Amino acid sequence: MAPSPSDAGPSASLTPAEIAERDALTAYRGMWEDWIAIAATGDYQDPRLARHVSGEALSSIYKAVYANQRDGLVARGAPTYAGSVTAAEPAANPDRITIVDCSDGSSWLNYRADGQLEDNEPGGRHAIQALALKNSNTWKIDVLVIQEVGTC
Repeated sequence: MAPSPSDAGPSASLTPAEIAERDALTAYRGMWEDWIAIAATGDYQDPRLARHVSGEALSSIYKAVYANQRDGLVARGAPTYAGSVTAAEPAANPDRITIVDCSDGSSWLNYRADGQLEDNEPGGRHAIQALALKNSNTWKIDVLVIQEVGTC
């Protein structure tokens, strides 16, 4: 007996392009979740970020966490993030997806070891562009551009 369409699972009715967009956005959210976690500890050698990030983006995030650790800082709180896909190539079965976002970092701030806020800068909204690449059937954020505060 052949399986019914409902037995095939939630991906059965999605096109390859829709699956790619879903998986790229999952990598984007995973990148943020992992970055928030390692920034809270200052452990720039934590390998978990590599699950969702590669290339230039991975290097940039690790450098940011390292700089905080070197300066005796950890990040507390979390930024907002809700990326959306603006481009997918090739259209029928993408392996490159561009994601844009407007992330609010005003609740994700750096603190010193004594628990004091690093500075009185309130943070704010940053325009973000990310490039997700599919390699060996895995989506990872490979390029991440975070603009200055006030860009969205």
